[in-house]
Amino acid sequence: MLKQNRILLEERIPIKTIEEPYCKKCMDNVDTGKDLCEKCQSPPSIVNDWYFNKVKCLGKYRYYKDDNFKIPINILSILISLLKFKKRFIRISEYAGKLLADGLFQIFIKYSHVFKNSSYIAFSPKFDKSEKNQCDYIVDPLLRKLKEISINLVNIGSKIERVKDVGKNTGKPFNQRFLDIEGVHKVNGIDLKGAKIIIIDDVYTIGSTSWDLSRALKEQNAGEINVLAAGRHILYNKWIEKEHSNFDDLILYFSNLDIDRDRRNIDKVKIKKLNISKDNQINACFKGSSSEYQLLIDFKGKRIKHNCYDFVQNKKYYNKRFCKHITKVFIKLRAQEGDKLAESLLNQIYNTLDEWMFEDY
Repeated sequence: MLKQNRILLEERIPIKTIEEPYCKKCMDNVDTGKDLCEKCQSPPSIVNDWYFNKVKCLGKYRYYKDDNFKIPINILSILISLLKFKKRFIRISEYAGKLLADGLFQIFIKYSHVFKNSSYIAFSPKFDKSEKNQCDYIVDPLLRKLKEISINLVNIGSKIERVKDVGKNTGKPFNQRFLDIEGVHKVNGIDLKGAKIIIIDDVYTIGSTSWDLSRALKEQNAGEINVLAAGRHILYNKWIEKEHSNFDDLILYFSNLDIDRDRRNIDKVKIKKLNISKDNQINACFKGSSSEYQLLIDFKGKRIKHNCYDFVQNKKYYNKRFCKHITKVFIKLRAQEGDKLAESLLNQIYNTLDEWMFEDY
């Protein structure tokens, strides 16, 4: 379901889209009537040709660093992070990929004039061929959804390789990213014969990867190339969100989408005691498997203290996420006190999240 500036993934997970007008190469906002931002108008000297036509992203991928931990700013950023879970959590990556595929499908339909008559899907591979590429989790369900409406694209990801490792891009200057990636991609064993291509990516930052992959595709006679990405990476070093969100969006965000992915586990939580004071300090006690768990949410001191295994050992307190116990508290508050109070309290935490401390009890 696609509404103005908002997409519902599989009709339930809300994503805020990027408002137009924006640059057709990077989706940074531009003045009305302009096609390119200043950076894309004057790219590094190595970029004689962008090789690709347009970029369309589902939404903004953003986080800020807090003591070297990355704190996602929105639900899309959480979904993209779930793609990168370790192999033993492959179901989580598949869950995230399926939702993101639905979002890209909706973008494909909205901008059908850009993507129509495409023949192939491509994406940048890992240098280590034994390493799972997170784009696989998106591409496979996306191709299935397109096939349902009689659009049959061919995945040529297996034909593409990286001929050298460029390392991580984090901290690299803008120009250096283009210098390092030049000539990295190679397309093997296929003549594209002028076919139209869609490059799929989980995160689009400055376009260097899509630029070099497009170069390699053009060397095999690709026609028009467009980029379809889940997140447009926006760099921020501080918390900037100051807006009012509804309860359902915020509980999805704070629960790391567990309330959608694993609701039964949250429903099983047994709250033995729940008190909220006049100044909205929350104290709760839960029945645990071997002992009781305690929770303190102090709105004046901006602290959340809790001691369940998931919150402490799985480091949800480092990433400022709610475990199933804290999530259940807000669900119960909503049921007892109504939307207004529970929503207001969640917004208080979210809008000043950089000032909050999540700690072991």
